[in-house]
Amino acid sequence: MSRRVTALLGAALLGLAAVPAPASTLTLRGGITAGIRALDDAGMRTAYGQVYVFCPFLEIGLASGWTAGIAYEAAASQTGTLGLYEAAARFRMTGLEVTAGYERGFGPFAAYARAGYGLYHYEQTVDDDFARDYPIDHNASTIVIAGGIKFSPWRFLFLSAGAKYVPLKVKPYDVSVNLGGWRLLAGIGLAFGL
Repeated sequence: MSRRVTALLGAALLGLAAVPAPASTLTLRGGITAGIRALDDAGMRTAYGQVYVFCPFLEIGLASGWTAGIAYEAAASQTGTLGLYEAAARFRMTGLEVTAGYERGFGPFAAYARAGYGLYHYEQTVDDDFARDYPIDHNASTIVIAGGIKFSPWRFLFLSAGAKYVPLKVKPYDVSVNLGGWRLLAGIGLAFGL
């Protein structure tokens, strides 16, 4: 599935880049998005469900429509139960992402597509006599792909809505776990001409 999603967003990025962009200035944008993160792994979804995430970001928009940015994905710890004996468990995952993309404006609206790289930290503890001695506290990295729309009611303010996919598979011990999944996000930001 990740290859298909990567190919679709890559095609969207190339399609947006093919449309001539109007002359514009270099801009610095910052803001925050928030929404839900769903994990691809069925066991993790059953144990922890969806979680609310928030992502502060900073990006530079170039005159040609290309962008470069950095974002931090944060979430509160999730609690749930694991295993046959339903042991109490806690899970937390955060990430730092660097992306490049293209944005094409249509009046007050703009469509964007981004791709990049993310470094994620994940940790899990289980309140079980056996598992307590095997906490998980690791880092992993993968690609990041995203797309969405922005609405700018004023030149300095924008609202955004989009989706991001992170195909993150990890193997903390001898079992592979898919911590990847979709993020559905909406946010607000400010833009300043440089």
